[in-house]
Amino acid sequence: MHNKNEELQIHEQITLRAYQIYLEHGFHPGNDLADWLAAEKELTELSESEGANKPPAVLRKYATA
Repeated sequence: MHNKNEELQIHEQITLRAYQIYLEHGFHPGNDLADWLAAEKELTELSESEGANKPPAVLRKYATA
């Protein structure tokens, strides 16, 4: 279970990654849901591969991409 701060961090990470996916796909509108779901999936898998939910580490990884 996440507290409000962790939920906000996760939401911000997904938002950032979804925007990066949008940019990577050439700014094509209309794929916001697909970009969001892809970002959510990537971050979930990354978090699970680290063995725990670590929002700041995930955020740093994509903030420098």
